[in-house]
Amino acid sequence: MARQARIVALSLWPGLAQIWSGQEILGILLGTFFAASLNVAVMGRWIWPEALPTGSADFLAVLAAVTWVAGMGYTLWWIHYCHPDRHRDEIDRLFREAHVSYLRGEWGESRERIERILAMNESDTDALMHLGMIYIRTQRPSLARRAFRQCLETRQGEKWRWEIRQALARLDADETA
Repeated sequence: MARQARIVALSLWPGLAQIWSGQEILGILLGTFFAASLNVAVMGRWIWPEALPTGSADFLAVLAAVTWVAGMGYTLWWIHYCHPDRHRDEIDRLFREAHVSYLRGEWGESRERIERILAMNESDTDALMHLGMIYIRTQRPSLARRAFRQCLETRQGEKWRWEIRQALARLDADETA
């Protein structure tokens, strides 16, 4: 819940919450659009009023306000419906089921459950690590490499660094043999 509160606090400037939650492109676009419309509105209203046609500064100020409200609304919607913490129980259940399927040698079922987890939380490092191991077991080295590298790029990927290096070394050794 503390993470959700931080995201709401970051919403005070459109785009920051999206960047912090991993939606970098959306955040950069939203923040840039808001900053540009706000800056031109301020410039056209108080600094250099004759630079813009009459009414343009007001239009841009309204546009900046609408962008701010839309950014805040989207952030609140995302927290309420899409935030990974909201799906924590289902993610835990799916991970346990995927692990049981993996131990039974049911690679396809395990992969399907892991992919459902990643649909809810694309930066789940444990799921990415598990997916990489499934791809190794199913003889898909290129997909395993991609899953391992994606795991390393996440914030919590550090905890799997040694295991991923070992797995990648084994994949490289198998490829050269």
